[in-house]
Amino acid sequence: MLDKRYQVFISMSGSEMQPERIILAQTLVGMGFFSWGLEQRTPLSTAFARRQIDDCDYVVILLGSQYGEQSVSGVGYMHLEYIYAVTKQKPIIVFMHEDPLSRDLSLQDQKPELREKFLEFRKLLQQEADQIFTYRSMRDLEMAVRFNMPQMLERYPVSGWVRPQNTQLLHDEIDQLKVKIEQLETEVGKREVDPFLTLPKVSMHEVFAFEYRMHAYQDGNFKELKIQKKLTWAQLLSILGTMFLHPTPEEYFSKCMNEYLNDNGLADARLEMPRAHAVARSQINIRALHSIKMQMRQNDWIIQSGRDDRQRMLWHLTPKGQKLLESNLLDNNRVFQFNSSY
Repeated sequence: MLDKRYQVFISMSGSEMQPERIILAQTLVGMGFFSWGLEQRTPLSTAFARRQIDDCDYVVILLGSQYGEQSVSGVGYMHLEYIYAVTKQKPIIVFMHEDPLSRDLSLQDQKPELREKFLEFRKLLQQEADQIFTYRSMRDLEMAVRFNMPQMLERYPVSGWVRPQNTQLLHDEIDQLKVKIEQLETEVGKREVDPFLTLPKVSMHEVFAFEYRMHAYQDGNFKELKIQKKLTWAQLLSILGTMFLHPTPEEYFSKCMNEYLNDNGLADARLEMPRAHAVARSQINIRALHSIKMQMRQNDWIIQSGRDDRQRMLWHLTPKGQKLLESNLLDNNRVFQFNSSY
């Protein structure tokens, strides 16, 4: 069996969580994980933390009873690291204290505004995180890590790190996976009933409602907003179509939509923050993005076209989709042209 190691980025509020961090790091090392993280945060360390998150396989949020150090924008560094990990679609697992108000007062935020931010962040994690586990004692934390981290490997498999002398085994595993992929794609192609065929086709001017998140900036601060957006399928085809004139990796669905939302989200933000002057980090809901992709496939506007040399699934516009894109049907709905140099 191939001997793999995985890199984990640990995000926590600050020094008051150092005992928990030691237990967490020691447990992870004993299980074959490498742990990263920053104990001291400054505006200059933010870029370094992001590079670590980019390079890691999993992100662990360790939440006690404090919101933690804040950036100049007033948002905690731990909160920012969580947002960045979400935008990078990193697998996230949260270990939080079961009853933070029962902890020693010296371990809790003293300022009311920080206590409020902590409770809001804790609630956000409870609503958004798929993998979240509570603990009361150090022993609880250790057992929670030992039990749940192996399950993370099964639910969110990643490439990990392999010793150089094991690269031949890795190549053999890749070849085996390629064969399995070809077999699965062949089986899917032979199925008489495709689950996506149960989707009803839509007309060009039907409206699709979806949710996305963004950072809106106002008066020197920013706030994360959850926006409800409506676009017609003609608009969605106009937004995405030009990107897929040629076989293009699947990840460009999200890149294309998020850039559109960044460029056009200021009006949405001003409905809640009238003085907002800029928006950034727009992120379409993953389920909504999947629905868009599958609906366009069902309407015969896009089609899969194999994989590239990095084994990324490729999609491209069908002749039907290209004809619609070039017709006058979309002229009144062309609201965005994706940057082809992305």
